[in-house]
Amino acid sequence: MRERFVLFVARSFTGEMLRSAQAITRLENVALLGICEQPNTSDVFVDVAHVADTHDSNKLIEAARRLQERHGPLNKIVTTQETLLEPVAQTVEALELNGMSVATVRRALDKSLLKATLEQAGIATPRSLVFTSESEARSFVDERRLPIVLKPLNGSGALATWCVRDEQQLELALELTKPSSMRPLIAEEFFSGEELCVDTITIANEPRFHSVCCYRPSILEAVENPSIQWRCVMPRDISDRRYQQFIAHGLAAVRALSVGDAMTHMEGFLNESGQTCFIDATLRPAGARIAPMLAFAYDIDPYFVWARVMLDGSFDGPWERKFAVGTVFLRGTGSGKIESVEGFETAQRELGTLLMDHRLPQVSVEKAATYTGDGYVTIRHPETQAVEEALDFVAQTIRITYSQAPAHETLRENWTKRLQYNQLYKPIWEISYQR
Repeated sequence: MRERFVLFVARSFTGEMLRSAQAITRLENVALLGICEQPNTSDVFVDVAHVADTHDSNKLIEAARRLQERHGPLNKIVTTQETLLEPVAQTVEALELNGMSVATVRRALDKSLLKATLEQAGIATPRSLVFTSESEARSFVDERRLPIVLKPLNGSGALATWCVRDEQQLELALELTKPSSMRPLIAEEFFSGEELCVDTITIANEPRFHSVCCYRPSILEAVENPSIQWRCVMPRDISDRRYQQFIAHGLAAVRALSVGDAMTHMEGFLNESGQTCFIDATLRPAGARIAPMLAFAYDIDPYFVWARVMLDGSFDGPWERKFAVGTVFLRGTGSGKIESVEGFETAQRELGTLLMDHRLPQVSVEKAATYTGDGYVTIRHPETQAVEEALDFVAQTIRITYSQAPAHETLRENWTKRLQYNQLYKPIWEISYQR
């Protein structure tokens, strides 16, 4: 049998990307090739091509063809990086390979196409408008009233998502974004409630596995309030009645998106009356440490699971959800560089075997710009309440000192910085830590 040549694309082969690449090499009859921007120090690749910009589909196609000339026909091209899903799909189509199509990727990542697809399937989304001028935005506000949420059509990490609460903020948002036919934005009605996500493994368009995770507080609240230590909580029992409608609508949404063989991640809200509203989707393993949390909840290797799905079209479950798992993302008040981290030894001693994983903030590193903070601690216990209490304890015990007092940014300065979401979406530990 001919060896399968699998091409994995990432900006750099570190952290989560490297773990995914390593998982591919554990599949049967696979030789792994790579395309990246930065020098590769990993020995898991048979060959690696370097390009200046992995988001440039023309460069990807050229590099893939060079690798194909050296090693023979490629079987698959994959990535786990959201912003690379479309250029990888374009490369797949250019080389006439089997894989996720450009249309499939856009249906999920383009927020206007996502909403149209879900609404056609009868799944609630916030009322919205894609606008290309200030007058269109003002008409939407006149009709829906403030507050509204503004975001780019293909944003990543929520950093360029703003809640506009008054006319002055609307003026600023329109001034900074300058909406036009070349720079469309989407305006949504503001929907409050508990923010949740549903993660799935889908084979031939049918979800074969699902998991629910709760965001505490919502991502937007965490983005807007730099002192909040944001948390993800994976309850052990997801058969609880309060989750059932959210799960049912989430699975229906995945079916409507026709994703083929994929791991998907969808985010939405559940309000007190049980109404659901979905706001975002992607076709990759979840970020925010959710993939490792799945490992702790089910005692599985989520990276190998992803590789089996994407390259073998196979699901090896079902699995038993044995534990509740939660992660608190560490950050504090202040700005500049991290000077000290205190309290971890106390937390470690008190929590004992509940503490499953951690990355402490690294001294001398500049404070992270994202809501996922400067580090994290992950907790596991059979009871969800015990996990919640442990996360509270960690948040109260670990303290970070920075080199400067809290930065008193104006709203203009804050929003201008957040417009750089393409540069800021990567968590700090994926940059600072190579493990």
